[in-house]
Amino acid sequence: MAIETNKINVGTTAVKLIDVDNVSRDIRLHSKGAIYIGAGSVTTTSGFLLDNGDKLDIRMAEGEQLWGISASATNDIYVFVSKID
Repeated sequence: MAIETNKINVGTTAVKLIDVDNVSRDIRLHSKGAIYIGAGSVTTTSGFLLDNGDKLDIRMAEGEQLWGISASATNDIYVFVSKID
């Protein structure tokens, strides 16, 4: 099992949170500020809102990626990825 952790600064331009991989992964996100997540075309009106302090657990299939964007400020999101290689 491989574990990766990262802190990503998210601003008003979409940034990649999780890159494509060839295995499924269990992801835990912890937002420090309002961040909207979704596909590469994510916006603050189309994304799924993670408010300050929100945590989200998701499973991502192989070949999927996840992006994030913030409405007006730079906010941080903490990412925990667990996968079996």
